Amino acid sequence: MKMKKVLVLVLIIAMVGSLTFGCARGGGGGGEVSDDSPIVIKVGHTDTSARSTNESILWLADYMNEKTDGRVIVEAYPDGQLGDDPEMCKGLLLGTNQVYFGLCGVLGGIVGPKLDILDLPFLYNSYDEWEKGSFEKGGLDIYNELLEGSGYTVVDFMYNGMMNLCSSKKVYHNSADMAGYKVRVTASELNVKIFKALGANPTPMAWGEVYTSVVQGAIDGLTHSLGVFNDFAFYEYAPYITLSEHQSSPYTVVMSTDYLESLPEDIRDIFLDGLHQACAMQREAERELEISYVKDFEAKGATVYTNTIEEKAAFYELCKDIYSAQREVTGADVFDRFLATAGK
Repeated sequence: MKMKKVLVLVLIIAMVGSLTFGCARGGGGGGEVSDDSPIVIKVGHTDTSARSTNESILWLADYMNEKTDGRVIVEAYPDGQLGDDPEMCKGLLLGTNQVYFGLCGVLGGIVGPKLDILDLPFLYNSYDEWEKGSFEKGGLDIYNELLEGSGYTVVDFMYNGMMNLCSSKKVYHNSADMAGYKVRVTASELNVKIFKALGANPTPMAWGEVYTSVVQGAIDGLTHSLGVFNDFAFYEYAPYITLSEHQSSPYTVVMSTDYLESLPEDIRDIFLDGLHQACAMQREAERELEISYVKDFEAKGATVYTNTIEEKAAFYELCKDIYSAQREVTGADVFDRFLATAGK
């Protein structure tokens, strides 16, 4: 009888140890990572498997396998395989995935509107200004200050394309041109405020309704990246493209702070180095595609106009009240330092 009790106790201890080990390998919000079996890092997102974002993760998987002799396995889960954007972002703290990337508004929707600084209109005048402000001038580091205590760390930015305008009517030089422009925006209070300030008629609309609405003329056009204008052939029905570059709206590459810190130091260093390389390659590849889209639109008969620095500056002035309101929400010190990365 005593021997049976001993055996039962041994089995219970073994099961508990196995569960604890399994949780560590799965990479939850915290906990030490064991060295005895491969570390699996699941990367979830809603982009397609063929986009530059996912291809960069596949490159990272090969990089980590080579640099760690198979100790780290990076798995890409595109097309929302692990859930929708908010679900995957929240899943970082639950350990269902270890990396998530998507629109910055997703993280802002969880942590709070103080993070809306990334979506401020006409903050950066170009892709080059955005990249320099984010990395050389410390924009990413300042942004992470707003995440302290949230459990999240943004380890890098991917490039989703600068936000531009397409229209069935004309290109837009100024606020007078914008009058009456019925433009589809996301159901974001910030985006509605931006286009009201610019003099347009912002129309929040679910994505599934946009294409039909453009084709049937229910709206004049929309604001989005050139990649979306290309993929959905919006240039056929709204052939006036204004390169306003009014928002940078990057993808935030997010991890659980606890999980990141739980990785063995050597693994963490290799992983972050590889991830930074992957994101840099992605940004460059997506920017090259963006430039090629402009040539394609023009070749297919669309009118493409690039706003001048002076026109962008005038649009920026129209949005000053939005900046003042966001400064109150974000906090003056962080807000002012973040704006300095854009020379404002």
